[in-house]
Amino acid sequence: MSDRDEHQDSQPRDERGHPLRALSGASRDLRKYTHQIWLAGLGAYARAEEEGSGFFDALVEAGREVERRAKEKTPRVEDIKERVRHHTGETIDRMEKAFDDRLGKALSRLGIPNKREVDALRQRVQELTDALEHMEHDDDDTPPEQGGPR
Repeated sequence: MSDRDEHQDSQPRDERGHPLRALSGASRDLRKYTHQIWLAGLGAYARAEEEGSGFFDALVEAGREVERRAKEKTPRVEDIKERVRHHTGETIDRMEKAFDDRLGKALSRLGIPNKREVDALRQRVQELTDALEHMEHDDDDTPPEQGGPR
């Protein structure tokens, strides 16, 4: 058995004998592209070694250009974000108002007073309390012979 025969026996093969023919079309393409990517990486490495700092400087300049273009677009992006924030804020305000209105109506139907009504009642109770205290003080100052407390 020759070296060639041993090599062929260790590799998968179809009826025609070529090891790559046993792979499906997609597998062959994947293997081909993977190899091309590997070669591209080796080529980039070789070029970087050949050109040294010049290659690095070219990459920096290309990066500056990409950054400049990105900064030109940034104000537009910020403007869009601000408009979305403004619109979203208005939407949330409308939703909160609708929720408050519906909650107020539901509480009213159940006979539960809202904050405004409770505040008005609190103020009225305070006014009545003040009036009672005022009346008590007036009665304490009245002499007993004039019908005051005895």
